[in-house]
Formats: sequence, C-alpha cells, structure tokens
Amino acid sequence: MKVSLATEMAPPFVLVAHFFIVGIIFLFLSGIALLFMSVDISGYIISSSLAAFSHLYLLGFVMMVIFGAMYQLLPVVLEVPIFSKDFAYVQFYMYVVGFSLMVSGFTFGELHLLIPYGAVITYLSMLIFCFNVFLTFNRLKKITLVSKFLLIGTIFLFISVTLGLLIGLSLGHGLLTIDIDAWVKAHILGTLGGFVMMIVMGVSMVLIPMFSLSHDYEEKWINASLYLHSFGIALCMITLIVKLPFFIQAIAMVLIVLGILCFMVQITIIFQQRARKQNDYWVKNVVFALICLFAASISCIFYFIFANSTLGILSGVLFFFGFLLSFIIGHIYKILPFLIWYERFAPFVGKQKVPLLHQMIHTKVADTQTWILFVSVVVLSSGVLMQFEKLFFIGSVLLLLSLILVVFNTVYVFNYKMRENEK
Repeated sequence: MKVSLATEMAPPFVLVAHFFIVGIIFLFLSGIALLFMSVDISGYIISSSLAAFSHLYLLGFVMMVIFGAMYQLLPVVLEVPIFSKDFAYVQFYMYVVGFSLMVSGFTFGELHLLIPYGAVITYLSMLIFCFNVFLTFNRLKKITLVSKFLLIGTIFLFISVTLGLLIGLSLGHGLLTIDIDAWVKAHILGTLGGFVMMIVMGVSMVLIPMFSLSHDYEEKWINASLYLHSFGIALCMITLIVKLPFFIQAIAMVLIVLGILCFMVQITIIFQQRARKQNDYWVKNVVFALICLFAASISCIFYFIFANSTLGILSGVLFFFGFLLSFIIGHIYKILPFLIWYERFAPFVGKQKVPLLHQMIHTKVADTQTWILFVSVVVLSSGVLMQFEKLFFIGSVLLLLSLILVVFNTVYVFNYKMRENEK
C-alpha cells in the first residue's frame, strides 16, 4: 500500500499540533518528575507515586502523541475523513483537564479525592475518541491489515479505560469490592499491550516502509502478530480479572511474546529490503526500541512468574523509555518536519526554493540526543537491577538532558525559516 502522511482528507495541522506540542511539554515534565523517583525502584510496583508518574508519562506524552498521530493517519490509512474534527478538539481539552486532575490526586495525598473526578473526565474524553474512531470506521467499505490493528487497539482502549474508571471509583467511593492488584494489572496490560502496542504495530506498517523506502515484502509475520498478540492480551486480562488457573495465564503470555517476536521479524524483513540504507537517528531509534521491547517482554514474563517487583519496574523502564520513547521520538523527527513542510512550504513548490526535510531538524542535536537517550536507558536499567538509587538518579539526569534536546529540536522545527545559504 503506497501512502503519504498528507491527504486532502486529513484534519487541519493545528489539530494535530495541539496533541504533539502538549505531548512534548508533558514529556519534559515527566523527565523532571523522574528525578524524584529513585526511592521507588525498590518498592512495590503498584504505588501512588508510580501511578502518578506512569499516568503523567503515559497519558501526558505517549497517548497524547498517539491520539494526534491517529487523527493524522486515520484518513490516510482508511481513505475517509475522521467523523468529527470538533469531537477531536473537545476530546483534547477534556483529556488534558481529566488526566491532570488524576495525576494531582496521585501525587498529593491531600488531593486524592480528585482521582475519581479526573478519572471520569478522562474516561469521557477517551469515549469521545473511541466513538470518533468507530464512527470513522463505519464509513469503510474494506478493512485492511493496518485498519484491523487500529480498530482492535481502540477496542482495547475502551475496555482498559473502563477498567481504570471502575478502579478509581472503587478506590475513592467503594463502588465495587474487587481485587485491586489484579484489576490494575489488567488495566495496565490492556492499555500498554492492547492499545499502545496494537497502534504501534499498525502504524509501523505505514511509517517504517514509507521512511525506509521498502517495497514488495511479505506480510505473513505481521498477520500472525495481529492474532497472536491481540488474543494473548485479551486472554491474560480475563485470567487476571476472573482468576483463572495460572497455566492459562502462562499460555496467554506465550502468545503475547510470540506476537511481539513476529512483529520484530516483520520489521527486520522490511529493513532488509529498504532502498534507503543510511543508518540515521531514525534507524538507530527504531532498532534500539525493538531490542528494548524484547528485553521488556522477557522481564515482564519473569515478573508475572516470580512476582518480583524489581523485574516489574525493570520491564517498565525498558518499555517506557527504551521502547516507547525511542520509537516515538525517532518518528517525531520524521513526521513533524513533513507536516510542517506540507503546511508551510508545499504551496511554494515550483515558485521558489523550499527546504529539504532533513534541513528542518538539527541533525547533530538529534544524533547527540539519541545517544544520550540510549546511555540513560542502560544506566536506569542498571540502577534498577542493582537497586542502586544514585545510579538510577544519574540515569534520570541523563534522560532529562536528552529530553531538553528533544524540546530544542521541536522548537527548532516549528520555528524553522529558510536561511540565506539554503535559498
């Protein structure tokens, strides 16, 4: 499937920019918050401080960027416009308010009563997103492989945020008598493994071939990944909530790992057939992200088997910063310049000289940021494994330095102007 990031059916760039800009802001705030998380590396994986940080990072950055990317890519992949741009704007503002209340409640004990109110507002905002996506899919005449990933991912989001709302209301108002530990694990698994991973896998089949100029590759591995991963996540969530025997949960985890391995094989095949052989910061980020994804999956399996909090936190570090951060930042360096170029410079093509896409990113800063990020993930992971708080803090400082460079490049591309030697 030949695609482009731009299409006449895509929403206004200002809508997508809302999500990307605010996502980068919350990413920077997450980097600052991580400086104070060293004492939590030896604690229980489910705590108010870790809940505050994970929601700030995951909802504020990861899902914010995913929402923006979905609004841009849905019309490209589905070849139909999103159902309502107005819904998207309403969702954005409700979402920011809702998860901000949640994070405040998790962070400050005296504000804990804000958690259920924030959860309700966040839930409603995500319902708007889900139904906007579902109504957009309703316009389709044919379901493609990529659209299956996006649709199933959105279904997982609907289920996971519903679990999250019930957990919040049960904690704050005693709505249900539930096993909080099991439900929180199911909520995390559905959000990260179900929504985030399904969207990443689907979007990867659009962006990675596009940016690497790969063609004529087989898709049997990604097809297998679709069914193995989605069924494995669903089965594992059910075993946690219904409390089925452990061997069923073990089967589910095997399916999840096989699905991830199939995804990694598919990306490897695409890279092997790429016409663009340059190993730039984008390629480095994608390769490092896949390595960390595999390591995070193994750590997560051992966490579920041995119930060792250290392995759970290690899995989170590798997945959050090694996989998600590397993968998302690497693609932001490709997506943002194109969208801004298309918005600002495309009308002048053939009339005057316009910049090349790589000129709109400060490549030396991007390369430096990439290597600092890699080192920071290694140091953070070592700090968790060794239970050495000072080492984890050093990794946090390095990560924050990397994020400062990300902010610099984001400002650079948004304010890019043709220099005299480029005209």
